[in-house]
Amino acid sequence: MNFIKILKLDLSNILKNPTLVISNTIVPLIMIMVMGFVTKSGYGADHISSYDYYGVTMMIFTALLIAMTASNTFMEEKVKSGNTRIIYAPVSKTQIYLSKLIATYIVGTVAFSIILLVGQSLFHINYGGKNLLYIMVLINILTLFGCSIGTLFCCILKSEEGANTFQQLVVLLFVFFGGVFFPVAYLGNVVEKISYLSPVKWVTECAFRIIYDHDFSIYLPTLSIVLIGSLVCIIISQIIFKPEEYV
Repeated sequence: MNFIKILKLDLSNILKNPTLVISNTIVPLIMIMVMGFVTKSGYGADHISSYDYYGVTMMIFTALLIAMTASNTFMEEKVKSGNTRIIYAPVSKTQIYLSKLIATYIVGTVAFSIILLVGQSLFHINYGGKNLLYIMVLINILTLFGCSIGTLFCCILKSEEGANTFQQLVVLLFVFFGGVFFPVAYLGNVVEKISYLSPVKWVTECAFRIIYDHDFSIYLPTLSIVLIGSLVCIIISQIIFKPEEYV
C-alpha cells in the first residue's frame, strides 16, 4: 500500500465523520458570531468591532484545536481496524503517522481558508482586505502546528482519550496566554511577559499588525517560529512512534 492510498483513506475517514466536518466548518463561524454578539458593546473604538477581533482570534483558536481532529484520525475506535491493516502492510512507520497528519492538515487548510473568504466577503469581518492571503498562510501554518501537536500526543500517550486530555490543556494554555479570549495585558506585566512564550501570542500580534497597520515586520519570524515548532513535534513523533504498540 503506497502513501497516496493511505492518505486517501485517512481523508475519507475524516470526511465521513460528520462531527469532524462540522467542528472544522460551521462551529468556528458560530463561535465568531456568538463571541462577537456577546461582547459587541465593549468594542467600536479604533475601527475594530467585536466581530473583527473574535473573527481573528477564534480562527486562531480553531487552528490549534484541530489537534483533536488529528488524534481522532489517528486513534478513533472506528478507524482502528483500518489502521491495524496498514500497520501490518509493507509501509514505513513514517507513512503511517504522517498520512494522518497531512490528511488532517489538508481538511483544516481548505475549511479554514473558505471560512476566511466567507467571513470577509459575506460577513464583512476584517481579515486584511487585499492582505487576506497573508492571513490565510498564517492560519494555515498554525493549523500545521495544531496537527503536529495532535499527532505528537498520540505517539506519546497511545490513547485517544489521553491525547485529547493533555493536548486540550496545552492548547488552552497557548490560547489563554496568547490573548485569544481577551488581551492578557489586563492581568499585569508578569502575565504579559509570560504570554510571549506562547506561539499564539505571536500569531495574534502578527495578524492584527498586518490587518490594521499593514506591518509585516514580524511576519516571517512568526511563520518561522511556528514552522520550527511543527518540525520539532514531527521529529519527536518519528523517534518515538512504534506501530506495533497500536495493535
